[in-house]
Amino acid sequence: MAMDNASEGVPLEFPAFPFKPYPIQLHFMTAVYNALQKGGVAVVESPTGTGKTLSLICSVLQWLQDHHHGKINSEVDHILSNKLKSLHENEASPDEPDWMLNFNDKNEEEKRKKRTAKKQQSKPANGPKRVVNTLFGKVDETEKELLKKQTETVSVADSINSSDDELIFLLADYDSDDSCMKGATKRNQNRVSTSSSEEDFDAEKEDEAMVKVFFCSRTHSQLSQFIGELKRTVFAESMQVVSLGSRKTLCINEDVLKLGNATRINERCLEMQKSKSSHKVAVSADRRLRKSKITRCPMMRKQSSQQQFKQELLDSVPLDIEDLVRLGKKLTTCPYYGSRQVIPVADIVVLPYQSLLHLATRDSLGVKLKDCIVIFDEAHNLVDTIADTYSCRVSAVQLRQVTLQLSGYLERFKNRLTAGNRRYIQTLLVLINAFIRRIDCIHEDKKLSLQEILNPVVEEETPKLLGYASNGRYPRDAEIMTINDFLFSLQIDNINLFKLRRYIRESNIVNKVSSYGEKQSFQVSVPLESMSSTLKSIAAQGGSTSASFHALADFVLALTNQDADGRVLITPSCYAGVSNELLEGNIKFVMLNAAKHFSEVVDQARAVVLAGGTLQPIGELRERLFPDVPEEHVHIFSCGHIVPPESILPLIIPRGPTGKAFDFTFQSRSLPVMVEELGRLLVNVSLVVPEGIVVFLPSFEYENLVHNLWMSTGILDSISRKKHIFREPRDASSVEMILQEYKDAIMLSTCNQNSDKSGAVLFCIVGAKMSEGINFSDGMGRCVIMVGLPYPSPSDPELLERMRYIDNLARKEISISQENSNCSIDSGISALKRCGQRGKEYYENLCMKAVNQSIGRAIRHIQDYAAILLVDARYDPGSLDIRTLASGPTSKLAGWIRNHLIPVRGGFGEVHKQLRQFFKYNKERAINQSLRGAV
Repeated sequence: MAMDNASEGVPLEFPAFPFKPYPIQLHFMTAVYNALQKGGVAVVESPTGTGKTLSLICSVLQWLQDHHHGKINSEVDHILSNKLKSLHENEASPDEPDWMLNFNDKNEEEKRKKRTAKKQQSKPANGPKRVVNTLFGKVDETEKELLKKQTETVSVADSINSSDDELIFLLADYDSDDSCMKGATKRNQNRVSTSSSEEDFDAEKEDEAMVKVFFCSRTHSQLSQFIGELKRTVFAESMQVVSLGSRKTLCINEDVLKLGNATRINERCLEMQKSKSSHKVAVSADRRLRKSKITRCPMMRKQSSQQQFKQELLDSVPLDIEDLVRLGKKLTTCPYYGSRQVIPVADIVVLPYQSLLHLATRDSLGVKLKDCIVIFDEAHNLVDTIADTYSCRVSAVQLRQVTLQLSGYLERFKNRLTAGNRRYIQTLLVLINAFIRRIDCIHEDKKLSLQEILNPVVEEETPKLLGYASNGRYPRDAEIMTINDFLFSLQIDNINLFKLRRYIRESNIVNKVSSYGEKQSFQVSVPLESMSSTLKSIAAQGGSTSASFHALADFVLALTNQDADGRVLITPSCYAGVSNELLEGNIKFVMLNAAKHFSEVVDQARAVVLAGGTLQPIGELRERLFPDVPEEHVHIFSCGHIVPPESILPLIIPRGPTGKAFDFTFQSRSLPVMVEELGRLLVNVSLVVPEGIVVFLPSFEYENLVHNLWMSTGILDSISRKKHIFREPRDASSVEMILQEYKDAIMLSTCNQNSDKSGAVLFCIVGAKMSEGINFSDGMGRCVIMVGLPYPSPSDPELLERMRYIDNLARKEISISQENSNCSIDSGISALKRCGQRGKEYYENLCMKAVNQSIGRAIRHIQDYAAILLVDARYDPGSLDIRTLASGPTSKLAGWIRNHLIPVRGGFGEVHKQLRQFFKYNKERAINQSLRGAV
């Protein structure tokens, strides 16, 4: 439904906005305010560069402030008050004085005033700087689960010193009927409780704010941008704010950070929270596995430092992740645990998607969504983020390691384990061996080359584009199956996975067996040359002994989902190459039903806001995330761009300077004639476009091919005579450095009138770091060139299954057809043709969302201007190729671009003329505006 721009009783003025808002911003803020008052789900679109983040802050926090002061009585409040009234009408006395009824409200208001006053007194003259731009890594293990597991894990050193201490590795008695833990369980629970209370830092003593705002976004830089915008408002002084991040981004222990991998950092951090020293296996210089001592983290030794961290965080202006790290280093205490202390009293919690979307992680952080406001910024990634969060993978190497650990554990303790524990361990071994057999379906007489094994990948950046945790390549004999069909193929119908899931969760078998296995395997130094291939592979990968068991546990838990919710992708092991190398396979659970997990958020929260620059098609978004929310509780608002039409020049360029049609399909884009024609285009554009040009290409592999061919033909030299050349690095940590060099080159060229160069060209990759969250404002992005249409690979089995799933959603049939349920992956193009209309639309939407995100990096404010060149004949509405898809690509462009799109039907001279006139007009306009401002 369309949302009204105004409503009776709702203010149309937002005093916290730091300057006079444009009409578009005012309508946006009013729409969000109204949605919060009504409750439900709001989908709000505002193009990049229109002040969306600041508008969200001022509207949401204005509502929160009014709510705290009792100035509004929303429909949700009315429903809640009726519920409370019905519950307590017989308990409350009609003669009770008003001061008793209002005591809690006044007490809370008084506390809020004291905190605000204290923050204002201690506020520094200048807020902390923020220099961030890194992605958050996915956390595989949840905090609460890992904490419980680690606190019950006994140090290897203690076990070695005393043979009696081996008993601590013994599993507690387990009764599968009532699932109660006996004997040692109570002691274990007491230890967990004690450790948990130590982690909580007495947070329960704080007065928890009843209604909070949870602001979520995908990347580190987007969250920091939110904090930066919040500091521009008065809410930075009146509201408590805390930023949450992963251990990898907040850890200040250099020894732990050297581990690099997020999972290993998580595990090491929890190991170091144990009170006693323990030992960890490491590969030494002489290629032997040795034990290294692990001591308690020095950043967690002083609880007083943690309390000081908390107090300074409460008294300061809002801090982003980098600010928290600096504060932690200053106080020599952990910012990861320190920031968590503030959650109960915070009004605003800023955190990455995964921390809120994953139920176990949410619970471990103490995040309670009941009656709160949840905001998802850049929500175009939301569906794929949820699917990725609840997908999991286990490899054949990991399964073999767990088999060794379980078998050794069972052999050592078989006379001491209860019958229930022995039965479940034997069941696990049966299940693991079934998994291994399913992966190791190798025909020894079938030896393939690497080229034969791997499917051709149409768009190499498909995993980044779709958000999948995958390398984007699948053997031709990979299979994708329903959960039930997969379990049937294992011939393990007699195993109750639900009981097994409960046993894994309650018995602590993962850490008991892993800890014992670590002690037994590495008690003596072992040369790598004498190790089994399984252990050698694990050692080479640097994986911990518990990581494999955790991967198995996650996969077993995933198999208890409903049959329609996901699929199982089997990548079998195979021999390859002249060396007859064995490529180990794996099995992966692919989550398809994102709505199942998103409904947990929608059901608890007072209101959920999905915000983004382009969220179209909203119908698909609703169908995949909140299909059961009633129409009257769904609020939709969309607005145009704040820039005037003369500030943008979107051109469709179907032909190059020599008249050759641009065809950047996978089959044609690598042809030398096509690459050379693209080079001629860029040479000509470089002559007329001032300052910076950003060129988006479909993949790193294609960018490298183009660069090498242009270098050999001299095209690159022609471009470099006019522009400095920069390329997006594969390593995300180098992105900031390249961006700064690109910006500096443009500024130097602009300031130096005698320079031969007029700016710079930056080659970027669709779906990579520079296509999202980076601002190419003003001179950094005077022209954006989108080369081709970045369609994802049709040979990706996960993508094909998602397309079929969406087709079935439209038919209300959540099952895959018999034709495709148990067969090898089909030819990508033929499988794509068999998909229904909805599936094909989804396929095209993935492409155009990536296009919109990339070209939206330019034009970041009302005085900005840029040209946008769409280079491919398929963008032309007159192209016959479009009819083979659900609809034309240009119909999926953002409205502020689509409404001003100009197809170039004449020769290339028309492109040159349009560009020259556009930049001449805007340069003169900028000079006139500057002169008026000076007057």
